[in-house]
This record gives sequence, structure tokens and C-alpha cells, in this order.
Amino acid sequence: ENLALRIFEDNSKKFSEQNRENLGFILNPMKQQLDDFKKRIEDIYDKETKERSALQNELKSLKELNQKISKDAINLTNALKGESKQQGIWGEMVLERVLEFSGLREGYEYKREVSLKDDDNNRYRPDVVVNLPENRHIIIDAKTSLSAYEQYVSANEDEKAHFLKAHLVSINRHIDTLAQKRYEELKGINTLDFIFMFVPIESALLLALEHDVNLYDEAFKQKIILVSPTTLLVALRAVENTWRYE
Repeated sequence: ENLALRIFEDNSKKFSEQNRENLGFILNPMKQQLDDFKKRIEDIYDKETKERSALQNELKSLKELNQKISKDAINLTNALKGESKQQGIWGEMVLERVLEFSGLREGYEYKREVSLKDDDNNRYRPDVVVNLPENRHIIIDAKTSLSAYEQYVSANEDEKAHFLKAHLVSINRHIDTLAQKRYEELKGINTLDFIFMFVPIESALLLALEHDVNLYDEAFKQKIILVSPTTLLVALRAVENTWRYE
């Protein structure tokens, strides 16, 4: 009985040790894999957390940008719907931005709202006078009304033709008004043979030129050159290069 008990205890001990070794062979790789898997999960979670945080920041920035664009669009719409004076102020703001991009400096290569008189002492205030070498000047007017254009853009298809006609009438009326001011005859200025009529929205001018092919030529006959932000920028860059060469 004692011998059998010893044999049983020895076998049980050996069996336990063997089982422990066998389980170690099985469980240790699994434990290592679980640890690696846990680490990967934690890394992925940390990465996703950072990416989620970055995405939230991007969405926040996008939201703020969208709000700013919406606000700017509302302000633009209100400006275009507003009185002529408000539209003129907005047009002058766009013109000033174009002047900045061209490299010209206010007070040096150009001046704003210069007070000038004609032979009858009537006072005029051109929006911008650009100085050229040899005491020559370019006058830029930025008071084009775009109320009809805003209505054209917002109108349904049935109403567009009406507002397009009104837009063309508005452009032509301003050309006539500008030509009648005869800026080239004002005292204290030696302007070129033409005046730039600045339309602050590119598509507004293109729409008018597309539906009235004679518009540009008719304006030119009255010594008015129609310009948009793009075409005016090209002209002002040429002026800036001329000053640099001078």
C-alpha cells in the first residue's frame, strides 16, 4: 500500500509537471500573441483617437470657414441688393484688393478719391487715380450697379430674360454717365484717352459681353474700357512693371 501510494504520488507529480510544461508550450505563445494583439489594439485606438481629434479640428475649421463663406455671401447679396452707395463702397473694396495684388502702393503709384475740378469749378472725386511715369494718369471707376445681375442670378428660368435685359441697361447707362463726366478735361490731371470702368464681379461682365457683342466696342467709342478683376490686374501689373523699369 505504501509503495503504491509513493508510486501514485510520484506519477501524479510527474504528470502535473508534464502537464504544466505542455500547457506552457501551448499557452505561452498564445499569451504572447494576446499581448501583441492587445498592444496593437491600444496602438490602433490611440491612432484613431488622434485621427478623430484631428478630424474634429478639421470639421471645426471647415464649419468656421463655411460660416464665414455664408456670411460673406450674405453680405455680398445684401450689398448687391442695397443702395447704389453701398454697392459702390463694395466695388471700391474689391478694387482696392486688386490694387494691392498688383504691387502698387497707395499714396505713391495710386491715390483714392482725389478731389478734382473742371473749368466750371464743378467738383469730381474719381474712385482711383493711378499714376504713370511722365506725369500721366489712369482713372478707374468702381461704382457699377449690379442689382439687376443679383436678381438675374437668383431668378427662375422664366424671369432670367427680364433681369438680363435690366442688367444690360444698367451697364450701358453707367457707361453713358461715366462718359458724360469727361474726366480727361479735369484740372490737375493728365489722364490717358480712356477711363477704366471696373465691374467687381467677373461673371457679371462676361454675361453682359456674351449677350451684347457690341457692348465693349460701344463703350470704347466713348473712351470707356470695361474691366473685371482679372483684366484690371493684368493692366495694373503692366503699370507696376513700367514703374519698375522707370
